[in-house]
Amino acid sequence: MVRLSLLALLALAALPRTVTAQALERTYRQGLEAYERGQWELSIQEFEAILKTGYRSHALYYNLGNAYYRAKDVAGAVWAYELALKLRPRDADSRYNLALGGLRVIDRLAEPELPFYVGFYRSLRGSLTPRQWVQRISWLLLASAFLFTAGQQLEWRRSRGLAGLGMGLALLLSLLAADSIYTASTTREGIIYSDPSVAYSAPSVRSTALFELHAGAKVAITGAGNRWLQVELLDGKSGWIPEGQLRPL
Repeated sequence: MVRLSLLALLALAALPRTVTAQALERTYRQGLEAYERGQWELSIQEFEAILKTGYRSHALYYNLGNAYYRAKDVAGAVWAYELALKLRPRDADSRYNLALGGLRVIDRLAEPELPFYVGFYRSLRGSLTPRQWVQRISWLLLASAFLFTAGQQLEWRRSRGLAGLGMGLALLLSLLAADSIYTASTTREGIIYSDPSVAYSAPSVRSTALFELHAGAKVAITGAGNRWLQVELLDGKSGWIPEGQLRPL
């Protein structure tokens, strides 16, 4: 299923001056039409051309993931769906399609089992993007300020009590938002594109080969140097691969 909405809320100030909304919309429509005709590679080409302009949106990544999946490019599909979820974490279609694409990944590893409270906290933290957390907290603070002012003017004790409750909740959510922002700024991840990709003990092909990775595997990026990246898997295995074999998220 493709999604049609893309350019209704274009942030044109963030795009190069040579790029117009009309040109982007035309390219996007061409990508959708190519997808409907079953021309997966052409559809990918059109969507990737939009990404090169610097424009990002959930719909663009979602449809690009669909085109990659249809073209049997597992790494591309996983990469696109992962980025779609970064922009809209609660989107059920992106999450389902990512799981479907992940079934084809040879190196697919299960998430380590966590205590219930840790899993719940991470799920809550990841339910919104950092920007969305800040927006929700701002709305809560504005509502609390309104209730407090109304309570002062009209002497409504319940209104002032609700304002205090809102302020307290905003404080707690601010801690959650701060953790979300910190996690997003310090976590670097990527998708393996080469099949196979050999991980070495040092950033050199002359070092010891440790293990192999296959297209679509998601890894954490823990170091970089001399056009090499140090990556780590969920099971703790770590090694160095050439940077061209991975596409950052």
